[in-house]
Amino acid sequence: MAATIEALTFDWYGTLATHRHKGRSRLFSEYLALQGMQSASWDRRVLYEVFDYYGRVYKPEATDKEKSDFWTEFTKRLFEHAQVSGCSANQSELHAEAMRDIFGSGCFQLYADVQPILRTLKRDGLRLAVISNWHRGLDLFIREMHLSDLFETVISSANTGIEKPDSRIFHEAVRQLGSEPDRIVHIGDLPHDDFMGAISAGLGGILIDRLGKYPTHPHRINNLFELERQLHLPG
Repeated sequence: MAATIEALTFDWYGTLATHRHKGRSRLFSEYLALQGMQSASWDRRVLYEVFDYYGRVYKPEATDKEKSDFWTEFTKRLFEHAQVSGCSANQSELHAEAMRDIFGSGCFQLYADVQPILRTLKRDGLRLAVISNWHRGLDLFIREMHLSDLFETVISSANTGIEKPDSRIFHEAVRQLGSEPDRIVHIGDLPHDDFMGAISAGLGGILIDRLGKYPTHPHRINNLFELERQLHLPG
């Protein structure tokens, strides 16, 4: 007899949220060009380095003045790590608001199905968590996007030092949820990192295929509205 599902874990980007307009690296590059500046070094490492600071210092409940000071320092660090030329260090304050808009939680939007379905699942007694290959501060993004009351834990690769599909990041979710792997199902948009990673770790797996890339995958859903059917939950 199949184990009763007690918890669901979700990937973040491409599963629960997407960019509101364009990707952050593209927005950053376009902004620099408009300001007569350029970056000599931009890659994932830069993003992770500046978000180490974000994860340590940023507070959603801070005052407007405190947030303004934070984004000024964030901008200074970002420009240093990305080796931005055409801007002196004391000009960080001039660009801080734009960097907030590009790199803060406001750059992202939730898919329309996220709030209603997750709230229904939570109300039905399922425990929810996030497992994502993401920089530090994802829990703060989730808080500012009004989802923190839904998730028992948010696990990012930057915080654990482990990336999907490594089974250990899934096992960390199992440990924090205090459940058994076969009572947890992971939902994500990448066949290898999310679906196969979860299966290899002993969890159930569902591939969410919002863009129709994997039409023949046997365990796919188009959106979260189809989740209850795929899980064979009453709904």
